[in-house]
Amino acid sequence: MMKTIPGYIGLCLLILAVLTGCTREPQPAEQPVVSEKDSANTITVAIDGSTFLPDATKSIKRDFSEGLTLKKALLNSGLVDFTADGKRIQSVGEVSLDSSLTWAVKLNGKDIEQENWDIELHAKDEVTIYVKAADRGGDGVAYQTTLLKVSGGSIKPNLKRQYAGIYVQECTVRDVLKSSGVVRMSENNKFVVAVENVIPGMNERWVIMVNDKELMENGLDMKLSPRDAIKLELAKVS
Repeated sequence: MMKTIPGYIGLCLLILAVLTGCTREPQPAEQPVVSEKDSANTITVAIDGSTFLPDATKSIKRDFSEGLTLKKALLNSGLVDFTADGKRIQSVGEVSLDSSLTWAVKLNGKDIEQENWDIELHAKDEVTIYVKAADRGGDGVAYQTTLLKVSGGSIKPNLKRQYAGIYVQECTVRDVLKSSGVVRMSENNKFVVAVENVIPGMNERWVIMVNDKELMENGLDMKLSPRDAIKLELAKVS
């Protein structure tokens, strides 16, 4: 009879181990992980640069609250600035558009007219900001663009802007500067006098670059290619 005791003890230990395994609470790592992005109490604000500004494409999520309007959501995104009258989008990020382009908005895939900025949103709504030609007759056309960048450099570090416009065949650097609306040229159109109403001080000048290469004296006559980037940077004269 004593010989059967070890076997009996082993059987009890085996049963205890099985019961312990069945009743063990799952560890935190085994709990389902709910991503913040899966929360139903958010909205999405996206920028779709498409063929106009492909580098500007991004998407962010923001908390939803009752009474949130489309305009307030755009302002809360930290990406959108409106014109002084509050009727149109002036810029997105650091990018503004010349008269050939305009910012437009879609809500859940449907275009929103500008007078509907006060429309109330719902949780999980998707707001998309995109660029289109100001001339509606060009809808569906794969336009190409030129980009004008303005930088205050170390002299005015807070001055950073970009201006996009539709590329026009055979256009020159001078053409883009004059059409931007932010560059004032000399009477003979050979020199930049001011940019964003900033006139260079003593021992300062506006340096003109195309694709990060500084232009020579006659560089304003340079013909541009689609997606070329012109940069105006305020710099000290050595």
